[in-house]
Amino acid sequence: LMATGNYEYVHPDWMCYPIGDPNDPKYGDQWHHGVMKSSSAWDLISAASGQIATWVDTGVDHSHPDLAASLIPGYNSADQLEEINGGDTSDINGHGTHVAGCIGAIGNNGVGVAGVVWDIQLMPVRCSNSSNGGAYLSDILDGARWAADNGAKTVSASYSGVENSSVGTTGTDLKNKDALFFYAAGNSGDNWS
Repeated sequence: LMATGNYEYVHPDWMCYPIGDPNDPKYGDQWHHGVMKSSSAWDLISAASGQIATWVDTGVDHSHPDLAASLIPGYNSADQLEEINGGDTSDINGHGTHVAGCIGAIGNNGVGVAGVVWDIQLMPVRCSNSSNGGAYLSDILDGARWAADNGAKTVSASYSGVENSSVGTTGTDLKNKDALFFYAAGNSGDNWS
């Protein structure tokens, strides 16, 4: 394929897996807020109610008390079916709900944890129909592009696979659509910026 001169890159459609899965629901145990100095940022802003944040993951618990009020219809990229047309975005293993909580769990409400932003529209994209959360890279990237096409300003993916050229190409595509793509760099200390 590369020899034809018609392609920028060629790589397999790898099976990718969620990165990390901490499960402690108490704010005091959310070490990332201290590292990121979230409380200082919250002095300036804790809401972005007019913005849409998306995470491409294993779905979301639609009845979660810290998330339900912020959820808007999303997409199942594994089935290529929008939620409003029957696409299932319910969480299949918990990882996606955890990620959603890190992004936008309602804060200062006396329930569970606090997200980085407390008042934002959360649009789930489920990229896997497997209970282990494994997803094809093409489904992850399709979900990211769908999100940007449907109003998301930030899209995150907490999966392996960042080293593939198609991740960078998708990031550029989202940037051209006035959105940012945040793809996990893995847990091995590599710099994939």
